[in-house]
Amino acid sequence: MFDYQTSKHSHFDAACRAFAQANNLEEIALALAMRPQVLRNKLNPDQPHRMTVDELLAITDFTEDARLLDGLLAQINCLPSVPVNNATENSMQICALTATASMGAIAGEAVLTEKMTASRKNAILDRANDAIRNLSMLVYTVEARFQSAPVLAAAVDLVTSNATGLM
Repeated sequence: MFDYQTSKHSHFDAACRAFAQANNLEEIALALAMRPQVLRNKLNPDQPHRMTVDELLAITDFTEDARLLDGLLAQINCLPSVPVNNATENSMQICALTATASMGAIAGEAVLTEKMTASRKNAILDRANDAIRNLSMLVYTVEARFQSAPVLAAAVDLVTSNATGLM
């Protein structure tokens, strides 16, 4: 049913580098009861040390930075992670506005003729992942709101299923 193929691009390695540049590794290492140099080595693709799944989860939980998870998902050609616990009815407007702002920033980058540096690429990818994440949370929120009114959901299902037979 699904065909997870590993990308030939090193998305996870790039995510590790971007994560290391954007976060205080000493603080994270202390929170995880790990030596800072060990964490640096695990985030360095040139080192033989590898991060475990438990460490990846703990780092993501502590920092609330999804770059490592998104890099892992990109490595198997999947879209970025979406924390559905952030999707609430009150966050619909914020999700829509944030997604629009992210897309506007990406559009602004698209018209620039400057050289594509690693930091610029990371900023564009962070914005794109943020837009996808916010749009996905918006979809989840709308679906949850719609399903919370079962009579309305049943009526719409009935109309849409009968409408296809009328065409």
